[in-house]
Amino acid sequence: MEVVPEIEPLAPGRGRHGRQNLCVLGAQIAAWAALLSLASSSRVPWPIRAAAVAAFCLVMQGVFSLMHEFFHGNAHRLPALNYAIGFAGSLLFGTSATLHRVNHWGHHVRNRSSAERGDFVHPGESAARKVAVYYGAQLGGLWLGGAIFPLAVLLIPYRVTPLLARTRLFNTYAAAFGQFRAREWTAMRLEGLALAAFWTVLLGSGAWSAGAVAGCYAAFAVSWSSLQWVYHLGTPLHPIEGAYNLRAPWLVRLLFLNFNYNLTHHRQPGLAWQELPGATDLRQTQPLWYRWLRLARPPVRMPEDSGVLDRALAKTYF
Repeated sequence: MEVVPEIEPLAPGRGRHGRQNLCVLGAQIAAWAALLSLASSSRVPWPIRAAAVAAFCLVMQGVFSLMHEFFHGNAHRLPALNYAIGFAGSLLFGTSATLHRVNHWGHHVRNRSSAERGDFVHPGESAARKVAVYYGAQLGGLWLGGAIFPLAVLLIPYRVTPLLARTRLFNTYAAAFGQFRAREWTAMRLEGLALAAFWTVLLGSGAWSAGAVAGCYAAFAVSWSSLQWVYHLGTPLHPIEGAYNLRAPWLVRLLFLNFNYNLTHHRQPGLAWQELPGATDLRQTQPLWYRWLRLARPPVRMPEDSGVLDRALAKTYF
């Protein structure tokens, strides 16, 4: 598991699509506001409001994808604008940009390690707890944790991060706490304050129905949380090759900002989202819908026979 460096190397030419990313962010903000307004309107028939919720989930996955460009320093060549894109997206998403940035490169390092094997129960793990965490995480728990922690951290001093990281062997989010530097902890706290202020003003304005907003974000929490699992479960135990590129309709790919090409991203994390399709062998993919339905499988005991394990995790394309 040592083929990915602990600190992300800086690839040349990062942020070269900065102007386009600023335009994409503007379009996402406009779509976010329009879809929440549509979902909040009692004068709109419920099928249209339901369609607005579905569109909201797709658009917000793209918001996260643009945040993801910030994580890798790829949103804009100017560091201040790179951060601004990530920060603005995180307000819409409902989280801290720094929280996700620190955890994300840790994901590249720990991918398919014991900390990131939701599909297996290891010796020493409770099967019941693993199953509960597995389904709870994909049914919105991942998003909810990212929304709550930036607020909770206002009461948590930096010196307790080693305590938060104590379960890092089987929990990648716990492992991330051991990676935070003091200034990043402070940045996360400030972003938590900004997040609280943003949503207090927004909901207090009465522009949208609180119930409709909650419904949109509940649907997004489930869709985004489950999509964090589809690329990696059932893949080889390798930090780079432990991912799939997935096929999806062109509109989904467009709104996702090509996030479905996850294996290509793990192989070349410095590539911008605009460059992922050209670097992907489309013959080596699986359908996104198939991988998503596959999440229904519960975690199983880790096979002791390495040959059995390798055969079970061998990649197949169709």
